[in-house]
Amino acid sequence: MATRGQAEGSRKYEYVAEELRARIRDGVYRVGRLLPTQRQLVDDFDVSRATVTTALRLLRDEGLIESRQGSGARVLPAEERSEGLPPQRPSAPALPALETLRPHLQAAFEADHITLDVFSLTSETMNRHLGAQITRIHDGVIRPQSISLRLMVPDPKIRLAFPAALADPDDERPRQRHRDTLIQCSRSVRYELRTLKRQRLVPEVSVRIRTVPLTPTGKMYLLNKDLLLEGYYTLEGTDPDPVEGEEQEGTTLNSLGLGATLFPYSKPDQALKVETAQTFFDSYWDLLAQDADFGD
Repeated sequence: MATRGQAEGSRKYEYVAEELRARIRDGVYRVGRLLPTQRQLVDDFDVSRATVTTALRLLRDEGLIESRQGSGARVLPAEERSEGLPPQRPSAPALPALETLRPHLQAAFEADHITLDVFSLTSETMNRHLGAQITRIHDGVIRPQSISLRLMVPDPKIRLAFPAALADPDDERPRQRHRDTLIQCSRSVRYELRTLKRQRLVPEVSVRIRTVPLTPTGKMYLLNKDLLLEGYYTLEGTDPDPVEGEEQEGTTLNSLGLGATLFPYSKPDQALKVETAQTFFDSYWDLLAQDADFGD
């Protein structure tokens, strides 16, 4: 994940703004409701308050939200977006990853029977985008009859190649943060999907999570057995913010996964690629992976 200084240097505020636009479009942030506080958004995206402020200003200038001092930012109804507000500015070009998983996941959820095979470092991206589809199910927009998820992630007990402290390989803090994120996201995905069955919104739901003793260099999503999305984890050195009362960490070797570009391959045009990826996933799942013990 980029440091705050690096993030702003690479137009991180546009990344945050586009993600917020997507959440508004998908109904994660509904009309009339308040967005999370700036402090919450800072923690959510791991950026500075200045980045969040700039992103919110873009949405306000586009007429998507209104904000008042001390009252937070509220999502505006469509009919209010053209009255008494600054002219809408053309939005910045969408960052690739923000326009890759979300629409393909939405299309996959149009099926009656949904299968999701995912191999990633933490499942954070899946966790973020799954909420919009769950909202559609709750609202009755889609009514799938079954959902089956197989999630494969690295074993949090092994010593991963990254994240890692560059100056002190024995510093466990970067790895512990990764473990916490991995377990939290995995639990969240499992809970949200199983809740659909408990609430009788989806008749059949299967969620299985397994771990493999290796560090993945890329992520893959196989949706409904006919679409493959592949991305690469790009490495970078970051300087974590100091934690009060703790010794300052040195530079950490991290992976850029949440904003990684995903490349789509679909049947029938790229059937060999999709089928080979499916064979790869199945072989690791059956012969190498072990059931995860992340608790309830």
